[in-house]
Amino acid sequence: MEQASWFDFVEKERDPVYEALQTLTEENPRLRIASYTITLNPFALIEIESDGIHDCVSNIEACYKYLCNLNK
Repeated sequence: MEQASWFDFVEKERDPVYEALQTLTEENPRLRIASYTITLNPFALIEIESDGIHDCVSNIEACYKYLCNLNK
């Protein structure tokens, strides 16, 4: 059985992680969420880095899903 999160039952727009990801812009291309460094690269792709992880996704939605799946 998998433990549910409060954010599984409300809109993701209220999730602080999703809110932080929405701040990624050319003027603010990098942020840290827990042990992850999230970077908007010059090609408008989002890089996710941590110990043993360096992946790339194409948009905020995919990044949010990726981070959610890492922490399950």
